[in-house]
Amino acid sequence: MGRNRKIIDISTGKVGKQARSDRAEAEQKLKVGRDQLTAPEWLDDIARAEFDRVVREAGSINLLDNLDLGFLAIYANAWSGYSRMVQYIQEHSEIASRESAKDTYDVLSPYMRAEEKYIAQIMQCSSKLGLSTSDRLKLVVPVKHEDKINKYLKYLEKA
Repeated sequence: MGRNRKIIDISTGKVGKQARSDRAEAEQKLKVGRDQLTAPEWLDDIARAEFDRVVREAGSINLLDNLDLGFLAIYANAWSGYSRMVQYIQEHSEIASRESAKDTYDVLSPYMRAEEKYIAQIMQCSSKLGLSTSDRLKLVVPVKHEDKINKYLKYLEKA
């Protein structure tokens, strides 16, 4: 199976000029438009606002495209659920009471568990979408600095 293929701009292995050109052309064909990045109707107001914010912010670096719509909608929906859980927990408590036949005791609120599930979903989707700085750094194309001076010329001048 092997390793995941890197885009040609960040490939560090030896690749011939023709192979590099062919791969760059193939990668260009994989680019998709951004014209369908609109929030789905089923998202609530909080999710829609987050969806629009991410599209606006990611647009400045051309990070997302139409194929990211599903992940972005799931992310925005999870963000909305997370926001509601945090608000509920702040208004009530992280601790809930549970009654048994003999006693009443404190347990972790089920809203805390729901919050944790939303956090996991947010983290998965944001990683797939490259929303965190560390995820975006994996996408950064290093600039290759080519020396204008041939490093072997100094040996020719001494001869």
